[in-house]
Amino acid sequence: MSTPVTSNAGAERYLGRLENSAHPVPPRALVVDSQGHTLFDSGDATLPLALAGVTKLFTVAMVLREVDRGALTLDTPLGDILPADTVRGLCVVGGVDHSFSITIEHLLSHRSGIVDYMRPGRDKLRSLTQQFLEHDRSWSLDQALEIAKHYPGMNTPGAGSRARHSSTNYLLLGAVLHDTTGMPFDELIRLRVVGSLGLAHTYVYGPDHYEKYFTLSPVHLGSRVVRIPQALASSGADGAIVSTAHDALTFLQAFWRGELFQDTWIPRLSATTAASSASPRLGLGVMVAPPRLGKPMVLGHSGVSGAAIALNTSTGISAFLTNFQWSPLTSSFENVVGLVRATSQQLPEPNHSRN
Repeated sequence: MSTPVTSNAGAERYLGRLENSAHPVPPRALVVDSQGHTLFDSGDATLPLALAGVTKLFTVAMVLREVDRGALTLDTPLGDILPADTVRGLCVVGGVDHSFSITIEHLLSHRSGIVDYMRPGRDKLRSLTQQFLEHDRSWSLDQALEIAKHYPGMNTPGAGSRARHSSTNYLLLGAVLHDTTGMPFDELIRLRVVGSLGLAHTYVYGPDHYEKYFTLSPVHLGSRVVRIPQALASSGADGAIVSTAHDALTFLQAFWRGELFQDTWIPRLSATTAASSASPRLGLGVMVAPPRLGKPMVLGHSGVSGAAIALNTSTGISAFLTNFQWSPLTSSFENVVGLVRATSQQLPEPNHSRN
């Protein structure tokens, strides 16, 4: 195992169990307390990396900010914001188009019923994910929505007890933010998150950053390095943010303290969760590991790049973890949750906790 910069016996043992001789790069891990002080640090911290799905937390923060300032409500129909031609056909179930009943909350919580344009999974055709992993390619919002509209909706918006993770939801939220703020996603993040929190190594990857791709920590599919600059640049509000472990946790701490939106949202993020077949339990834009057997609730998010962040809601301890492997969302999130809990077990009980 790589030598930790800051040691914690529980975290070291846990990380050792995650290391895999078949993977060419050891995991990168960072755990900080509620004040941002490092509790455990292992691996190379010098290179930025693609956060992939962790980007969704940044998008959630910006959407909640828009609700706070009155530009939206959670109940605002998507069709009240985006053009009718964009919305029409997004969720057709049994020959009936339910697209105009999709709300902002449905998108945030993956309850819209819209098919995931990345992995529609309805026939034997190669998914977009399979295509760009084999040969990098780009796409526009319209092209992504065309894929999603080609398939029947997974359920009527808000129906059923399960959430159905769909990258399409967050591409649409990016379009909503562009409309309500007048800024593209990269400018919005630079102004409202990067600037306000002083995140010197965080940005939204786009076509202007192609030359930076090989400065990012490589992600592997098995032993092969994944080279997908065009796909990363096309992911927008769903998965295009590049950051470092320190910046990502600075953001997560600010997210949890309500520095980017009103703190009255904090209990609502995980108040209602739903199981999902393609990801961990989902709350209002966050992945949630519920409390069990005396272990506290942990929330955060993961991405297919192997990166994940999570926070112990009782202590404020948060962790970043990546194995630099193209990974399922559930395994990446479970791994970072395990790291949070393993580190916490080695520390004294706090005098205060956030309710």
